Amino acid sequence: MSLFLFPKYPVYSSINLPLTLHFLEEWSLVYIEGTDSTKHLQNQFTIDVFSLNKKEYKFCAHCNFNGKVLATMFLFHYRKGYAYIIRKSLVKMQVKQLKKYAIFSKVEIKELDNLYLFGISGSDARLFLSELFIDIPNVNHSIISHEKRTILLFSKPIERFFLILSLKDVLFLKKQKNKIKLFNNSKQWTLLDIEAGFPIFDKKLSQKFLPQSLNLEKLQAISFNKGCYYGQETIARTFYKNLNKYELHVLVGIGKISAEIGSIIETEKEGKWYRIGFLIAMIYVEVNQVFIQAVINKSINAKNIFRIYGLKNIFLIKT
Repeated sequence: MSLFLFPKYPVYSSINLPLTLHFLEEWSLVYIEGTDSTKHLQNQFTIDVFSLNKKEYKFCAHCNFNGKVLATMFLFHYRKGYAYIIRKSLVKMQVKQLKKYAIFSKVEIKELDNLYLFGISGSDARLFLSELFIDIPNVNHSIISHEKRTILLFSKPIERFFLILSLKDVLFLKKQKNKIKLFNNSKQWTLLDIEAGFPIFDKKLSQKFLPQSLNLEKLQAISFNKGCYYGQETIARTFYKNLNKYELHVLVGIGKISAEIGSIIETEKEGKWYRIGFLIAMIYVEVNQVFIQAVINKSINAKNIFRIYGLKNIFLIKT
């Protein structure tokens, strides 16, 4: 993105964040239209697409036949059909899977690469946007969507906005850059998602976890009343028989940590270390603090001390 310069600023926790513009290079936008688009998404995604109204967006998942999550996304009405925001590392694989079951349906599915994805967060984010655009989403109308401009409101951990803009709007935004205190990339937005409780779900984790293990049930991203969809039988059985053993948590540590996504999380008990979960995402905050999103066993005490397997001298605590 040559229209703005996004230097490698530190990432800040939400309580310390000034007015910030994020370039969301780790996200993509996918568009679905056609007479069968609603029915097709209803048969694939975990939410009740028929109940989605045009004033809102919903977080949801696309699962495989065994109920394991292929990808997570934010779905909303868009133009003549629907669109969803998805992690860029997942988009090609997920779209291919969605098209696989659309052979006999009247739908067109494509990634939109002629629009620009930005985020606005921090102090006075709403005031800043209201000086640029007439329509700004609120708690009763969480998305404002026009032909080439869409704004989504996220209320947690602080009020922030996801912008889908045309080049014309980006150039208009650039003229206001002197009002912005901080320019940053997707890592800052990712930390806000971690604080808000959204799973940071990338390609390496695809088809590894049930949606309940990623807290999708708590995020109202699963419907247990809609008809059949891929993975529905396993997801419903896990819910009604209370079979889920894992949940999403945030762990915080101090110091430089060298670990890969999917690394094993351990906890100490009676002098021994036991495997209890997996690292999902990791973001350094300001100087030397690190936020780790992890799927861990539900039975683990919140006061336990944690570590990443292989890192003996760096310990983590659950927030």
